[in-house]
Amino acid sequence: MKIREKIRVCHLVPSLGVGGMENGIVNLANHHAREKFELVICCLNEPGEMAQRLKSDVQLHVLNEKEGFSFLRVFKVAKFLRKFKPNIVHTHAWGGGSLYGILGAKLARVPVVINGEHGAFFLKRHQVVLQKGLFSRCDYYLSVSESLRTKAVQALGLPYEKITVIKNGVDTSFFTGQYSKLEIIEELRNGGFKIEEDSFIVVSIGSLKPEKAQRVLLEAVKRINQEKLSKNKPIQILLVGDGPDREILRDYVKTNNLENSVSFLGSRSDVQKVLSVSDLLVSTSISKHEGLSNVMLEAMSSGVPVIATESVGSQEIVQEGLNGFLINEGDVGRLTECIVELLSDEEKLRRFSQGAKEKILKEFSLPKMVANYEKLYFEAMGFR
Repeated sequence: MKIREKIRVCHLVPSLGVGGMENGIVNLANHHAREKFELVICCLNEPGEMAQRLKSDVQLHVLNEKEGFSFLRVFKVAKFLRKFKPNIVHTHAWGGGSLYGILGAKLARVPVVINGEHGAFFLKRHQVVLQKGLFSRCDYYLSVSESLRTKAVQALGLPYEKITVIKNGVDTSFFTGQYSKLEIIEELRNGGFKIEEDSFIVVSIGSLKPEKAQRVLLEAVKRINQEKLSKNKPIQILLVGDGPDREILRDYVKTNNLENSVSFLGSRSDVQKVLSVSDLLVSTSISKHEGLSNVMLEAMSSGVPVIATESVGSQEIVQEGLNGFLINEGDVGRLTECIVELLSDEEKLRRFSQGAKEKILKEFSLPKMVANYEKLYFEAMGFR
């Protein structure tokens, strides 16, 4: 069958708030071939901050639903889909509205339903039964990493061969690591943040919430300061993001006299600039909540090595001793050792930086990701 008209694709998510999954959806929508695809993103709750990054020809529809479970939402989604008449509905993650999207799409008789998994699953017995039932209603089931596919098989008993892996991609022309360090530091200082040019700067990017476990990083920097492990080179932590743990983490910083070492930058739209002044990215996320992290990809594209909790996604990105380190969940001692090792060895830090860039260019470019999704959509519609 030859293509005679554009393929209409609807992505369905709770919102486009700050997050790796949402970032991937925005990148995908913005870079599809416009002569072949017509895009709409349907947000169940609210647009979210990242909606501002969408190109003007990407349609955005917001249902303005309140958070929390409501089966009636299935019918509201179906009503919208009947109006838009997509060829493909693409839902994202069991915790990201898949229930409403998949059932709504089936009710609206959308030809193709695709669900993509990005991280965590729900493992109570009734939740496993529900997820397996929804899986059976999808025409395609995707994973952002090989390890996550294996996890889906083990946790939910899904058939391995029915899961397709499409890895996340990063815009290497945007996340270059080549923005002016002096100018960015000056901007941060003007914003009231204490940033020193000669510091070893460690950045952590993500929502400030229990699953991200940023306190592990704060405990490491506390140990580095107390034991004078940085050898008189100041270490500074930049926490990018906001969330329910913000005040808890602030209290920890104040109680342990870390005010000169830790800055809370809040949610930012200039992550690419912050990465340009950073020497190292640290991700302390609880492993079961982490898929293939877009933040890690962006950091490595910027030439920033990564220390990360070993998880289904980080194992495919971080190569021990080549572009970063993998640590066990909550291991403050090992995290401290790894930070100090890179802080103390400029040549190793340079090699890790180069290795990070090479890994991204080879395996995780944005054009490669978009091409893989477009190929899948063509296949789903029976196009050659």
